[in-house]
Amino acid sequence: MPIVYLLRHAQSSANVSGILAGQDNSVELSKYGFKQAKNLVNTIEMIKPTKIFSSPLLRCIQTIDPYIQLRRKIKTLIDSDLIEMDYGQWSGRKLSALQKEKNWKKVQKNPAQFTFPKGESFTNLHARVKKFQVKLHGEKGPILVVSHGDVIKMFLASVAGLELNSFQKFVIEPGSISAISIEKSSSKIISTNNLNFAPIKQLSIKDSLGGGNTLSRKFFGAIK
Repeated sequence: MPIVYLLRHAQSSANVSGILAGQDNSVELSKYGFKQAKNLVNTIEMIKPTKIFSSPLLRCIQTIDPYIQLRRKIKTLIDSDLIEMDYGQWSGRKLSALQKEKNWKKVQKNPAQFTFPKGESFTNLHARVKKFQVKLHGEKGPILVVSHGDVIKMFLASVAGLELNSFQKFVIEPGSISAISIEKSSSKIISTNNLNFAPIKQLSIKDSLGGGNTLSRKFFGAIK
C-alpha cells in the first residue's frame, strides 16, 4: 500500500488577510509561508517521495519549489483535479464578511446541497477528488500531494468513508501534512494536520490491523 502524504500549501498572503482565495493564481505565499516552504525541505527529504502531484496554483508551486530545486530529477505532475475549489462570487472576499452571508451555515452544515454563486458545487469537488484517488491506485512508494485546505479535507472524508456533509470536521492548516494509505479495497487515514512531522513506515497488506487496534503506536513513534 503506498503512503500518500497530503501537504497543504504554506501560509499565503490570503491566509494572513483572512481572504477566501479560491482559484486566484496571483495569490503568493506570505513572508512566513516562504520560510515554511524552506523548512519543509528537510521533512520532504525524510519522506523520500517517488513522485509529486501538485495543484497548478502558484501558492502550491511556491511551497514545493525549494524541494524541487534540490531534487531536480523528482517526477512532478501538475494535476487540475487538485486545484482549490472555485468559490465563484465568494472568491476574494473577507471570511469575516462571508460569515454574515445567509448561505454561510449551509456551507458549514449542509455543503452537499450548495453551489457557490457562479462557482463550483461541493459535489463536483468530491467527484474530482475521487477521480484523483483512482489515479493513485498502483503507485509505488511514498507519494507527495500538494493541494489546498478544502481539497485535502474532502480527500480525508472520502478515505474515511464519511458522507460529504462531514468533510468540514477536519482541520487542515497551512504547511501541515496528513498521511493516508491507498488501497483499491481498503484505504486508511494514518495521521492528519501534522505541523511537526516525521515520516511513516511503508505499509504492507499484513500490516493492516483490525479488532480495534490502531496504526498509531506502530507507525507514529517519531511524530510529536
